[in-house]
Amino acid sequence: MRFSIISADGKNISNTLSAKESAVLANITSESILVSNNKARAGNIKSSEGQILAYSDDTDFVKSSQKFKSTARFLLKSLKYINEIIDENIESNNKTTNRLIHNLTSLNAHNIQEIYLLIPQDEISGKIKGHLEYTKKIVENNSLDAAKALLKIAKNNAAMKTEFSVFKKLFNTTPDLRPSMHIVHKVVMNILYLFFSDFTDKSVEVVVQRSEAKAYFDYESIHVALYHLINNAAKYTIPDSFFNIEIKEETSVLSITFRMCSTKILKEERERIFDEGYSGSIATSTGKAGNGIGMNIAKRIIELNNGTIFVNPIDGSEGKNFGFEYQTNEFVMNLPINKKPLNNTL
Repeated sequence: MRFSIISADGKNISNTLSAKESAVLANITSESILVSNNKARAGNIKSSEGQILAYSDDTDFVKSSQKFKSTARFLLKSLKYINEIIDENIESNNKTTNRLIHNLTSLNAHNIQEIYLLIPQDEISGKIKGHLEYTKKIVENNSLDAAKALLKIAKNNAAMKTEFSVFKKLFNTTPDLRPSMHIVHKVVMNILYLFFSDFTDKSVEVVVQRSEAKAYFDYESIHVALYHLINNAAKYTIPDSFFNIEIKEETSVLSITFRMCSTKILKEERERIFDEGYSGSIATSTGKAGNGIGMNIAKRIIELNNGTIFVNPIDGSEGKNFGFEYQTNEFVMNLPINKKPLNNTL
């Protein structure tokens, strides 16, 4: 059965009719009538919920007017629930889109700010010519600040790229995954360098184990997962501590362990750390908690690549830093080393 459903307020809810079927139904007022030389059945049914224009060339519906009307009425009575589902989907999509726009707008604003902190906007906009020479002198006279600004802009641009990638990979029913073998150390370093200044500012020692080991994954999506994991480490590591990355090849997976001295994760929170919208209580109390989306995105992307991730807080490593509780935490990410189809169904 193909149909067009219209709500009581005149809103088109769904339409699966062909142009030819719509033309046939345009002149029908009966709830059930044979059409197309008795080879199909059509009907126009109205109720307090709305209206349905139905058409079918299915043998059972053609033979039974009662079955045809009962099915059409059932669809019409389901209109309330269909509307609720549609509204929920719209709200979810709007939430996702609004988050994307908000994050991109914020990152773009940060980039603009970095430029204008180095090169005052009033000075540039007030000149008719000589912009290049003026900018050159500022960079030459403030080379360290210029270098820092470029690194921050590069980091923000990488964050923008992750936003677009997440939108393409996670909010598409058939994500475009292009897996191949990659040297994991190189992929990790491509992200890590963006955060060197963050770790340096906190006097956090960063050590990455050298490795030529390879894993099988989609580069663009794992790039996003690594960004969120390292961003998480940059945010929550304790000043004057450490952040170590160990790459180890197991029997069928390549294991990447992110070991750090960071905000304590309570035992009852360990199973929820990757839940969407969840932030740990200690992270929240220190004012460092984000929107609880990054780690959930990382987990979903890793699973799309047939991988796994889990958190392993080291019991007995707890301590306090300026009143804040911390411990040694490990985030262990496993990726396949053998080629096989990826889990690209959400």
